[in-house]
Amino acid sequence: MRSAEALDTPQAVLDVIFAPDRPGDIYPYYHRLRSLAPLHYVAGFHGQPAWVASSWNAVHRIARDPRMRSDPKTLDIYSAGDAGRGFDAMMRRLMLFLPRADHDRVRATVSGSFTPRAVEARRRLARQVVDRLIDDLPEGAFDLVRDFAYPLPVFMICQMMGVPHEDVPLFIAWAHDFAARGDVGPRLSEEAIRAGEAATAGFQDYFTRLIARRRRQPGEDLMSEMIAGRVGGVALSDDEIVAAAVLLLQAGHSTTADLIGMGTRHLLLHPDQWRLLIDRPDIIAGAVMELLRYDSSVQMSHRVAVEDFEVEGHLIRKDALCLLLNGAANRDPAAVPDPDRLDLLRTGINTAPFGGGPYMCLGQYLARVELQEAYLGLTRRMPDLALCGGEPVHAGGVTLRGLAALPVSSERPHRHAA
Repeated sequence: MRSAEALDTPQAVLDVIFAPDRPGDIYPYYHRLRSLAPLHYVAGFHGQPAWVASSWNAVHRIARDPRMRSDPKTLDIYSAGDAGRGFDAMMRRLMLFLPRADHDRVRATVSGSFTPRAVEARRRLARQVVDRLIDDLPEGAFDLVRDFAYPLPVFMICQMMGVPHEDVPLFIAWAHDFAARGDVGPRLSEEAIRAGEAATAGFQDYFTRLIARRRRQPGEDLMSEMIAGRVGGVALSDDEIVAAAVLLLQAGHSTTADLIGMGTRHLLLHPDQWRLLIDRPDIIAGAVMELLRYDSSVQMSHRVAVEDFEVEGHLIRKDALCLLLNGAANRDPAAVPDPDRLDLLRTGINTAPFGGGPYMCLGQYLARVELQEAYLGLTRRMPDLALCGGEPVHAGGVTLRGLAALPVSSERPHRHAA
């Protein structure tokens, strides 16, 4: 793989960024692309012309401008043909890709459970889940991704939706396969497509049956709230509730799990920052934002112009697809001084991990609380945590980025107060 500085055209850099075997450290290529073309036009990206934004200014403006929207046509780049029909159909029902009026109606029905106040009330639950998972970790070496990062957000969202504890392992497997299916279609293996279809069918069947039970016996859970919710006197259909549940699970699972794994690795690679968080747990809110900026799970998001739109001297025509490289924007020195340095005491952080405008991530406050409690739990109870093994293997595709595994070791965790 050629070094970033040896590449002299935007297309050559993009070929590396979108390559299935791209290097683990993608940020030098982002820097190079930004220096060559912070907003670059691609004649054909999986059959569609597209603008690729890599500067903070371009990503920020496009994500937040009301003339840009999430649009189902962006899903064409993930299509796997007839073999992936179930996944494609589910994706098109997610609120992100609904017509604006339907998007706003579905979002309004569920948003009350994800306000800062509502999420703060669940902090104790997050701490309990973190402590339970740490209690169950083996002494010595283990995989932090498999044994801690992935189960935590799944346990949280399943408990919020009223899914019985014994069914959570099913959701962990389905969530993993559904997220893996969300890579760009032509790169997918037949096994990933098959597993994605099975996960989609599993979600559809399970949530349909759970909805039926909650209609008969409502509870104090998110599923019951979605069933009872009304916006303008209109209730959500079963299909809308299923799609909303899938989105909340996936958005709350894969990104948060990836951020826990990547963030912990970066902390352990920077012992001064790990020690700082041990000594100063009071900085956790800002520390999480810095870790989100430093290496985001959501590396790329999409928007489509609903009318002609000018940004950075370029005219983006109506219906044009825009690919927003969030990871590149977060490391733009125009927005953050010395952006390749991890500094948990950094203030005034500009980040692009949660989208913007009307499509701002609904679960961002829940994700922050889960991340805060995860890092606090690890530093409080496993201060001797250390990396073991060689170079990390990154999982995910162009859109999402995480670690396939994070081998670590620790002596027996410190006991926690009951």
